[in-house]
Amino acid sequence: MKSAPLLTLLGAWTLGTGLAATPAQAHLAQMSRQTRPAPTRPADPWPASEVLTRLLVLPAGHADGERMVRELRLNPAQVRELRRLAASEHQYGQAAWRVVGRDNAAALNRRLATMRAEKDRKVRASLGSTYPAFRAWLRTWWATQVEGSRQNAGHWK
Repeated sequence: MKSAPLLTLLGAWTLGTGLAATPAQAHLAQMSRQTRPAPTRPADPWPASEVLTRLLVLPAGHADGERMVRELRLNPAQVRELRRLAASEHQYGQAAWRVVGRDNAAALNRRLATMRAEKDRKVRASLGSTYPAFRAWLRTWWATQVEGSRQNAGHWK
């Protein structure tokens, strides 16, 4: 086996650290730093996160839930269905506290995956043509929640 020249190994190490052994490596390192992707937006919370619980069950989200209903112009039947689904979502969230062991966790994860798919299907059916606006509203709301959490995290350092 032929070993790599020391300069090549040094060059590879220095590229990763921002140091450069040659002008060409310095240019590559600079280009690498300039083309890094910008920070991404928070992930879409639906249907994996308990957003209905946060908006329609927990007291802290009550005002946001009312704002969602108002801004999306949801009718009483749609609101009732979302509240019913929020209660079910909340019960599944509470079930996680009773999990003991890997087998229980695996079974709960399977039930959660089924519940999330069913929740999404029922929300689509209930909201109809409002569903895309609902999803967009959730993404925007979630981004503000994540940003607020990040800003508050700085106060605890």
